Amino acid sequence: MVIGIIGAGISGLIAGRELAKHGHDVTILEKSRGYGGRMATRYAGKEQETKLDHGLSYFTADSPEFQSFSAELLKKGLIKRWGAEFGFYDGIKLYEKNPNKEKKPTFTAVDGMNSIGKYLGRWVDVKTETLVGGLTYIGSHRTKKRSWMINLTAGNTFEADAVIIATPAPQAYGLLQTSTDETNALKIIREIDEVNYAPCYTLMTGYGDREIPDWEGVLCNSGALQFISNEATKKSGGQECSLVTQATPGFTRHLYGKYGKDESVIKKELLNHLSGIVGGWASSPEWSQLHYWRYSRAQKVLNAPYFELEMDDAPLALVGDYFDGNSVDSAFCSGYKLAHQWINKYGK
Repeated sequence: MVIGIIGAGISGLIAGRELAKHGHDVTILEKSRGYGGRMATRYAGKEQETKLDHGLSYFTADSPEFQSFSAELLKKGLIKRWGAEFGFYDGIKLYEKNPNKEKKPTFTAVDGMNSIGKYLGRWVDVKTETLVGGLTYIGSHRTKKRSWMINLTAGNTFEADAVIIATPAPQAYGLLQTSTDETNALKIIREIDEVNYAPCYTLMTGYGDREIPDWEGVLCNSGALQFISNEATKKSGGQECSLVTQATPGFTRHLYGKYGKDESVIKKELLNHLSGIVGGWASSPEWSQLHYWRYSRAQKVLNAPYFELEMDDAPLALVGDYFDGNSVDSAFCSGYKLAHQWINKYGK
């Protein structure tokens, strides 16, 4: 089959890889310049040499499927164990060692989280900066070759035998609505309408040649911040002292509601809280960047690994991190399990 996947997060990428390995012709359409979804890496600082994981800082592997994939990444040298040296801020004091240390191993990428997406993208054709506007079901009465027409906002189309939507639930909702006249997509739309997300402001800061802190990250029991990542401890080859600071959902909503898109004020607020935890030096970075994650983490999730629209002549499915959990592990398993369901159902 010719399969079009909308969204190049880990769900779409692993589904694409597994289907391509079994002989299917897979193309992934991604609206942004890079891929990996929240497993994203920003390039900043002098000559853009500083890499910052401004979405997902680290992950754990719980399911057998994701444990196997993590072992594959370890063998390839793409990830490493990271997180043993997390500090902890209890709202008053910073402790160099986290007293509630995670018992499960935690991992990060040695060359940026987006390297995992790039690795998965080797098996498929990924078209970045390609925004999808809707779907048209051609169906059994078609005169054209393919069952689906994926309509791109640039005015052209991509024809496919099958479609996988691997976007956040609100974006999937919008895409499915464009096909309700031709399909029974309404039953899926009603389900995913219940999914909601927590937002997150991420502040990236660089401090040049300043001495790098001993801690790898700081877990925060704070109303304002939830995690501070010491990026220089993650990357191979070393880099300048640089931090990624993630705001709590509640503080993110407060900042967005109060200041709108005034980045300078939002940065100042986050720097005040950051320096209050790690020290006054953090309030004066050499450079800073801000990113707003509208769909940072699903808060209400669906009790299924994926959703399918039951049409043998035109397969369509939804995958993502809002199925059976809200972690990178659940996102991976969603795409992986859907792919193997289709491999068993449709063959090559």
